[in-house]
Amino acid sequence: MDQRPPVSAYAAALGMTVAFGLSFVATKYALRGFAPMLVALLRFTVAGGLLWAVWRRRPGRERVTRAELGRLAVLGFVSLTLYFALETNGLARTSASKASLIIATIPIFVAVLGALVLGEHAGRRRWMGIALSFAGVAGLVVLNGGGGGGSTAGDLLVLGAALTAAVYNLMARRLLLTRSALYVTAFQNLFGALFMLPIALGEALLAGVRTPTSEAVAGVLYLSVFSSLLAYLLINYAFRFLESSRVAVFVNLIPVVAIGAAYALLGERFTAWQAVAAVVVMLGVWVANTGRGVREGAPAA
Repeated sequence: MDQRPPVSAYAAALGMTVAFGLSFVATKYALRGFAPMLVALLRFTVAGGLLWAVWRRRPGRERVTRAELGRLAVLGFVSLTLYFALETNGLARTSASKASLIIATIPIFVAVLGALVLGEHAGRRRWMGIALSFAGVAGLVVLNGGGGGGSTAGDLLVLGAALTAAVYNLMARRLLLTRSALYVTAFQNLFGALFMLPIALGEALLAGVRTPTSEAVAGVLYLSVFSSLLAYLLINYAFRFLESSRVAVFVNLIPVVAIGAAYALLGERFTAWQAVAAVVVMLGVWVANTGRGVREGAPAA
């Protein structure tokens, strides 16, 4: 009997890589016509509404309890409101290329927090990968000159987003063992929009509301439909047939797609030293993710 994974599983993993990789460029386009918090609010509202509608039509859907709504609210705040407040504001101040590489360190933060908080064993190889990745990120943050684009403040905001995503990964594990990804993702987006609403209103009062451009609207629609919906459906499908280590190979290619798209569509450039730092980041992520017993963090782009 043929036990090989279907070709569609690899196609789904590749599609997920492209969808998440392009999200950094889409965010840059969205920011040309919308303020950062409004981008996040629109994205959560559209994605959450669509996911909730699909979940409502699902036969045998989960029963929502008041206690579980509290947990979902916390998850929504951490994974979406807080994460995207940091990431979107960071992207407004740094390049899509650098942001994608910094976000790629989420599995590294998961490993560190797992060892420190949960007492999970991390072998020598994983710690070596962690050290390499952090060294590369430090290089990216420091090496802002020479036309590489971005600011130290923007890089640090994106780094904070990566740490927030790692915290969410640890929080969400128990709930995702008993509840579907569709259910959790739908309510996360709705709570994320709810908590983001007053922040977006405050931003609008302080900074005003810009007239959206067609490319900004297209960016928000891409983030809502392709990043928040399609990409997660594709990665969940891939996980049905492929081991986590195989899917992680595709996840680690997301910065490659993001950097290529930023070069082609946004005209972003890397300095030679930033390219070296980027290689160090990716090498560290690869080393950490190819050790035994590694748990990968889901992308949050």
